[in-house]
Formats: sequence, C-alpha cells, structure tokens
Amino acid sequence: MKRAMDWRFFVMTVLLIPFTIFGYAVQSQAETAADPAPELQPKGEANGKKVLFDNTHGQTAGAADWVIDGAFSDFGDALAEEGYYVKELRKTTAITYEDIRDYDVFVIPEPNIAFKKSEQDAMLRYTEEGGSIFFIGDHYNADRNYDRWDSGEIFNGYRRGAFEDPTKGMSADEANSDRMQGVESSDWLGENFGIRFRFNATGNIESGQTIVEPADSFGITEGVEVLESHAGSTLTILDPAKSKGLIYFPENIQAWPNAVDQGVYAGGGIDEGPFAAISKVEQGKAAFIGDSSPVEDVTPKYLREDSGSKKRTYDGFTEATNGQYLLNVMEWLSEKETYTSFEETSITPSEVTPLLETNTINENPELTTETEKEPWSNPPSGYRWYDPSTFAAGSYGSEEFASNPTYDVVTPATLPTQQEFTVRVVVENLQPGETVTGLQLGAYLPGGQQIGKFNTTGSWPSGYGYSSSFSVTADAAGRATVEVPAQLNPSAADGSASLRLRKDGSNLLTKSVQIGNVQTEPLPEDETEQPQHLTIKEARDVQDGEAVTIEGVVTSTPGSFGGNGFYLQDDTAGIYVFQDSEGFKPGDSVRISAIKTTYNGEVEVKDIIDSEVIGQAELPAAKTVSAVDASNQGQLVKIENAEIKNIEAVNSYGTFEFDAVGQDGNTTRVRVDNRIGTDHDTFLSQFQEGDKVDITGAASIFKDTYQLKPVSPDNIVKSAQAEQPAPAPCKTDNGKHKGADKGKGKGKGHDKSWKCAA
Repeated sequence: MKRAMDWRFFVMTVLLIPFTIFGYAVQSQAETAADPAPELQPKGEANGKKVLFDNTHGQTAGAADWVIDGAFSDFGDALAEEGYYVKELRKTTAITYEDIRDYDVFVIPEPNIAFKKSEQDAMLRYTEEGGSIFFIGDHYNADRNYDRWDSGEIFNGYRRGAFEDPTKGMSADEANSDRMQGVESSDWLGENFGIRFRFNATGNIESGQTIVEPADSFGITEGVEVLESHAGSTLTILDPAKSKGLIYFPENIQAWPNAVDQGVYAGGGIDEGPFAAISKVEQGKAAFIGDSSPVEDVTPKYLREDSGSKKRTYDGFTEATNGQYLLNVMEWLSEKETYTSFEETSITPSEVTPLLETNTINENPELTTETEKEPWSNPPSGYRWYDPSTFAAGSYGSEEFASNPTYDVVTPATLPTQQEFTVRVVVENLQPGETVTGLQLGAYLPGGQQIGKFNTTGSWPSGYGYSSSFSVTADAAGRATVEVPAQLNPSAADGSASLRLRKDGSNLLTKSVQIGNVQTEPLPEDETEQPQHLTIKEARDVQDGEAVTIEGVVTSTPGSFGGNGFYLQDDTAGIYVFQDSEGFKPGDSVRISAIKTTYNGEVEVKDIIDSEVIGQAELPAAKTVSAVDASNQGQLVKIENAEIKNIEAVNSYGTFEFDAVGQDGNTTRVRVDNRIGTDHDTFLSQFQEGDKVDITGAASIFKDTYQLKPVSPDNIVKSAQAEQPAPAPCKTDNGKHKGADKGKGKGKGHDKSWKCAA
C-alpha cells in the first residue's frame, strides 16, 4: 500500500492561494442536473483510475454539500493530486449500471433520498463484476430533507419502524412522487455486503480509537492514528467472510446530545461495531464510514434547498489523519483483486457485532421500531423534498440566482475617542438592485460596555449603543456601500474594542479595533478593481454571471430593440448590450463593464457596471453570409439575392417577420422591429412575396430560431441582380434598318439596334 504523503501540503496550498473575483458580485446560481457535471482531471502523473461521486440522492439537502466542487472539494482535489480522474454523477432519473460501470470507485456521500430496487440491483451488479463502492453515512435521524429517511436507513435498504411500508407517515403526494416509486424494503446491505449501519448516534470522538494494524487491513490503516467523528454512527459486522472492521471507537463513549434514543448501544468499544469497515463481494469491494464529518471541508457551494440560508460545514478532511485514511481506502478500493471472500486471505476475521433485541430497540430489520415521530421537525412552508421547483434560490436543483452577501466595515487605523470619524459599511455578492435592511452598527469594550454613537438617520442618538436600523442597495455589480458618521465615548481609555455589524439583531461581523486619543483620519478611497478586459468573442464564452469589460463599435441605434439596448462589435465578434443609459449612437467606440448573461438564447451583457464612449469609428462592414448561425451571432451580416416568403405581422405596432430564402436554399427568419423606423404596411407598399432582396442586419437568435434583425429602414433593398433590365431580343438584319451599313459602315446616323444586346 503506497502512502499518500502529499495531501496535507496540497490542501494547504489550495487554501493559501489568493482568490479574487474582481470585486464584483458572485450570485449563487444554483445548478441543476441539466448543467454539465463537475469533473477533476488528474494532476501530475495520471494513475488511470476513475472515481464517480453520486449527486442524485439529496447529497446537497439541508446543511449537506457533499459535492467535489463544494464541501467535498478537499477530498476531490486530493484524489486528483494522486492521479485520479474524478467526476460528479448528476441526473434526475434512477442510477443504472451503465452510469457507473466505467468507473473504478463509486462514492456515495450520505444520501437523503431512498434507492429504488433497480438502483440497488445496478450497484450490486457493478460490485460483483469488479467495481467498488464507498458508502459514507451519518448518525441516525440525520434526515436533512424531512423525507423520514436518513443515510443509514437508505444504505441498509429499510426504514426504522417502517419495514412493512417505506412510505409510512408520508403524504399522498410524497408517497406518489417519482422518488418513491420502486422503493422496496429489504436487508439489502446486510444480505449482500455482510454489514449494516446501526441506528445509533455517538458524540465527538477525537482520540482513543482501536485501529487494526496495517498488516491486518491490507495497508489501509498505514499512517492512520485517529479517524475523528462528530456525531456519527457505527456498523454491525454480520458476516466476517464478507465484512471487516478497521477502526473502532473507545469504551465508555458519550451519545450525541440530540440522539432520539440512548444513542450508544454497547457503551462503545468493539461491541459498538466498527466506525470504519470494508467488504469483499465477488470481484468487487466496498468501504464504509459512519460519519461525513471526516470527509467534509469549509467550502460549501450551494445554499440550503429548504430555506435558502447559508450552509456551515467543517474542516474535517484536514483534521487528525482523516485525509490519510480516506486516500488509503480509495487506493485499496481502486485496486482489482480476484479473491471473493476475506476467508481467502490471511487477515484476521472481525468479531460479529452483537445486536440489540430489547423492547425499545430491536435491530432485526423487520422488528425495528420508530422511537420518535418523523420527520424530526417540520419542513419550511412550500418546500417539498421531491420537487426541485420548490427549492430555494441558490440551492442545487433550483434554476434561480441567489445572493450570498459578504460584509465588511472599513475604519481608520485607530478610532479617535475625542473626535467624530466615519466608517464605511461594504456589502458585496448581492444581486443587482437588491436591498439589505435592518442593519445596525455598535461599538463596545471588552466586557460589553457600549461606547459608540452612529448617525444613520441624520441626527445623533442621545446615548451610546447600537445605531438605528439602516439599509443599503446594491449597484449593478451587486455591491453596496454607505458611509456612517460615528463617535466614541470620550471617557473610553486607549486600547482595544470591538465594532459590530448586525442585521435584524443577528451578528454579521465583529471586528477588533484600536481606540485612542488621535486625530481623525480620512477613509481610503473606495475603489474596486475593474472586471477582466476581454475581446467580445472571449466575453461570449465566459460563464453567465461573470463580470467582463469589452470594447467595440455601436452598430445599431439604441432603443431599436427595446430600452436603450444596442449591438456592439469588435474585430472578433458581436454582442447585444442590454442597458438603459442615454448618450450612445451608431459609430461610437464604447468601453463597457457588465455582467455576461444569456436571454432567450441570445448572448448579452447586462447590469452595466461602467460604460464610456472612448472615441468614434466607422461601422464595421457587413459580412456577406449564406445564413445566420452560431458563428456570426451579434455581428452585422448581409444575405444577398434572397427571396421574400411568408410575410407575417407579429404585433399591432407594425413589427413583422418574413423568411429570406437564399440562392442555396438556406432559409433565414428576418425580424423587422417597427422601432428601427419602418413597419409592416410600409414594407408591403415596397415589396411583395417573391421579390429578391439584399438584407443587412444583426445576426441574432430567439430561443431556438436564428434571426436576422435589420438595424435601419434602408437595410432591405431590392437585389441589384434582380433590378438589371432584361436583355434586348436579337434581331436579324433585313437590309431595311435606317442608316443600315451596307458594307462600308460609314453612314451618319448608323442604326445598330438590330444587333443582339450584350
């Protein structure tokens, strides 16, 4: 077993890298199963192993964020550093064998939605044919989405106290939801893997564990001193030929304070069952751990799906030797081996775990009882665990943006006790135009004595304490600031104090400050770094929601397509600018900082952060094309000698559309907005179906239909080729033409009309 010695250095390196987003808002746009799944490429030398992390069973429900680019990112990144290819599985339908067969290890982080029998069958086949599964559980009643199933029950294959009916206690809508179709109670894990998750809930375990020697663990415990747990469960060894315990809790452990029963079933030790274990099933393997705490880190990606509030996760992967164990077990799981039972190896079999069979706790699957009514608390109004359309903005499964604000208070280096001064409250990562209310400022000494006054209403308060409530509103970049006059109690001695910002009575930020009898200092200028300057082509390719700075020439009159928006083009591409400011016109050379987005299929920039006319330029020449497509979006293009067909009025204001059928048969939909200075009736007085025309305009798209949008009334003209006069007919010389040349060709007034036209 190779020891992975570099993971700590790798994680600390990642944590120390400066992270800058140009000072602009990063809204949480929750992703859905329709978005591309995150993947991590091997770093350095690839080991040829592939790992798939499940995200189809509520792995981001509640406070969980068990994804490789979220609160499992330390684990995912460390695997990539070891040479693994790592990917997330995201979909809305059941897991199939085809989903997982090409991966060496399938990691299932703490699921919160039950597995269908078809999914259990797929995973069992995968394992029997040589795949490996890592089951990451948690304590009993860690029901994060209020569906009455927690991870141990889901892995085992049955609910405690509900073996006869997996939907026991559910509403009709819950029971009839797609997520519960095909869910059947069984002792799936016990029968096939020789092990079960217990329904216990233990307290913090940070030392004193019994760890099997590396020689008796296939090297998995090499370098492992402690595998910490913070409210976890243990496992029962049912069949030592299939399952093997590796790490056990100490004796006399405490229960988790919120356990719904006694929490600890055998007082700890070997009889409590292993906290970490492995299995061998046919050609494949499995590993188990009774808590997600050792795997998680402090970088959650999403907001809570039930409430939209921030998640708080913990730095478990870097604690103790947690990371070492996880990488060791993944190395063992990824190795293919031919033995089918631990009896075929030299390792010492584990003791069978004694099960409780009392009146209150019976661990026989069909005789378990529910100790408390589920769910353990009521879900928020309107939230339905099986329906992503009810999920809060910013959560996985929602398509809506959500702000994830950060707060700061900028102060002088030392706050003067004898003079007024100013502090600046800065709120970032809001949505453009979002208002935050209920803010208050306070200053206090160690011990809690309030010493600050803050003028947030236009007049000073009479006493020292928290300020009156005030609000801030975000600009287009999602950033809000306000400067607040302040003064301190002049009797306060020089030294340290605390400045606190709170919202609706809850603390947002507490900042240590120095106070003293000093002169007031002005605050530093409030400057933010401009977004990255990109070509328009590069800007079109960044993710929606990112801030960009672009330069180009205005190619359409602002307002021709609504508001004061216009098309902008540089040498690389074009783009639509959705904005409301006055003062732009065609030919202006403009620099714009804004947020890139996509609306009805069209790539745009919106929420203007800064814009400036920096000069004048000639309009770019329209590029002659045979069709509008993805390659010319946002640019001025021209289609020549196209036939008009299917003219159609689309509103009562005069806007109309028609098909332009090119010489090569390509059909382009032309949309003529009445705001460019022409309308349907005017067009019909000049053109009719069947006319051949040349059309210039901006290449665009609406939903799935590419469009050509003329930007001025003279952008549609009859084709020059169509306007040429018909050739004169050929005439035969009969010798009677006036002035006919009868051989010498010198006659004055010589008539040549009888000759064929060129």
